[in-house]
Amino acid sequence: MKKTHLSLLWSLLLFAACSKDDAPDPIVTDRFDPVFAQVLQARGYIADAKRIDLNEVKDIETLKLSSCGLTSLRGIEYFTSLLYLDCGSNQLTALDISNNTALTHLNCGSNQLTALDISNNTALTHLNCGSNQLTALDISSSNTALNYLDCSFNDLTALDISSSNTALTYLNCYYNQLTALDISKNTALTELYCGVNRLTALDISKNTTLTHLDCGSNQLTALDLSKNTALTVLYCDINQPTALDLSNNTALTELYCNGCTALDLSNNTALTVLYCHNLTALDISKNTALTVLNCSDCRFTALDLSNNTALTELHSSRNPFTALDISKNTALTELSCFSNRLTALDISKNTALTYVDCRSNRLTALDISKNTALTDLDCAMNPGDGTLFPITAWFDNDHIPSFKGFAGSDFQMNWSYDGSPITIDFRKAE
Repeated sequence: MKKTHLSLLWSLLLFAACSKDDAPDPIVTDRFDPVFAQVLQARGYIADAKRIDLNEVKDIETLKLSSCGLTSLRGIEYFTSLLYLDCGSNQLTALDISNNTALTHLNCGSNQLTALDISNNTALTHLNCGSNQLTALDISSSNTALNYLDCSFNDLTALDISSSNTALTYLNCYYNQLTALDISKNTALTELYCGVNRLTALDISKNTTLTHLDCGSNQLTALDLSKNTALTVLYCDINQPTALDLSNNTALTELYCNGCTALDLSNNTALTVLYCHNLTALDISKNTALTVLNCSDCRFTALDLSNNTALTELHSSRNPFTALDISKNTALTELSCFSNRLTALDISKNTALTYVDCRSNRLTALDISKNTALTDLDCAMNPGDGTLFPITAWFDNDHIPSFKGFAGSDFQMNWSYDGSPITIDFRKAE
């Protein structure tokens, strides 16, 4: 009996010794990239970068490490409870998060990653891997919980979200090399940014919850928006459709469109921001909520703004306008009408103006005497009287305010027009 007890005691002692030998070493300092360790200490995640205890890091759930100059996250595998990792805006060339299976939020954007394996990170709901050098991204089978994906500014030639990623509400694949994008199964999408790719077609007929769509700078020849009645913001510039039917999109508040030659906005009375170029005509008489209008680089010769009294910004440059009536637009703070054919410009009613750019027209004079809020003024490259460009103002040549010119440049007092030197002559109003 005594012998049996001794044998049992010996076995227990031997098992305990083996278990102790097999237990992982709690000190894992040498497994960490030294710079990563120093950043962890500086950010208060660990006490001593020269002595990292496994028990000190294994329960950490959040790491915010953006813009830290990191080139490696070696040691991240010990943060097994990590839910939130922000390592964006560093110089990482590789990222192994295969052990961080609890992750729900990952931002690794603005690094130098050429590959990213998230097949083990099945709990991910938010992924930002934009502004890297990725040529491929596989989220098709393992990452079904994703509702936010930003993979913009990479080198992706394909992106498969057609089967498993039905939870996506936000997708940004802007500035890649995609030639096709199937979002027919992603019916929960509310925001889609797929501009600056090589798409020749885009079917969004099943995406009826879309509120924001940017498909600009592709090769689209048609765009059917008839089912997308929830749209509030639309970017479709630099494509090739000659017409765009927006009659069903009555919720639109912002429209950025370049490439259409015709645009009927009579149903879009909620519009507050409109950017449109290349048009041969524009009727905005029903769009009385407009506050920002940019219709530069169009081909029509006149613009009726009499109903658009809410306008605060007007950009109508590089058009063939010979006249511009803004007398009813008294809320204007910014006016850009350069490179037209204007022979006169009356801004006497626009006393809220702070910015006026009317250069490169055919103006012989300008009256700014009522525009005392002006801080930016550029009227260069106008003919004046052949020698002087007279400006009636609230000051004279001896008391010129510190105006800024175009885009914050120095105010230009002199220029040449048809070979003749022109100088501004400020004349104080009587």
